[in-house]
Amino acid sequence: MNRSSLSRELALRIGLAARALPDTSPKLFVSVLRACAGPVLDERKIAQLGEAQLQQALGNFGVKTDAGAVRNALDLLQHPASQTQPAPQPRLADLPGSILVAVGSDDPQRVVGHFGSCRQFLVYQVSAGEARLIDVRSVDSEAQRRHDDKNAYRAQLIADCRVLYVGSIGGPAAAKIIKYGLHPIKTEQGEAINQVIHQLQSVLSQTPPPWLAKSMGIAPAARICFEQES
Repeated sequence: MNRSSLSRELALRIGLAARALPDTSPKLFVSVLRACAGPVLDERKIAQLGEAQLQQALGNFGVKTDAGAVRNALDLLQHPASQTQPAPQPRLADLPGSILVAVGSDDPQRVVGHFGSCRQFLVYQVSAGEARLIDVRSVDSEAQRRHDDKNAYRAQLIADCRVLYVGSIGGPAAAKIIKYGLHPIKTEQGEAINQVIHQLQSVLSQTPPPWLAKSMGIAPAARICFEQES
């Protein structure tokens, strides 16, 4: 079976899932899927694939990857692709109390992915009353390969952010990004980005924790008054 016999939607999801895995072309990934589900791929068979089954099949084809990357690829494969990524807007210089928030996800609408394998970070400027996408920072696989520490390379991409939302992250990676001043928050895989941003805005509008209040530019005395009034 060639890719032309796949539905356009399924072919797109196969391509996105392949990109989320190391050294895996769409053609190779189709072969992996056929080994799992048989020569004819359809939505029913794709929906029945399990994480362990997919990881074993990838290993049989020489693709070595961790469970987080497999989980990310499987989520991209089994869920309808989101809309085209919106264009970033300029950062506002006069948005008081705003912080930069990174979302590690290969999906422009949902938090889908693992910190160590996502191919991009969506960067938002967020205040209590406004949120806007201001940048999309792609992971350069060659630059990452040359770096001594993959987690440090990724943390440096978003070092100006204060919060990171991601579907999955390991302990060593979380410790690394905390050293860069970021606060990692794990969400449910597939949770809508606008939902997690809205939840953060609710925190910003009420009583943000001290570390977040500092990032918002709230002076210590004002923080105390704010907490007493709350």
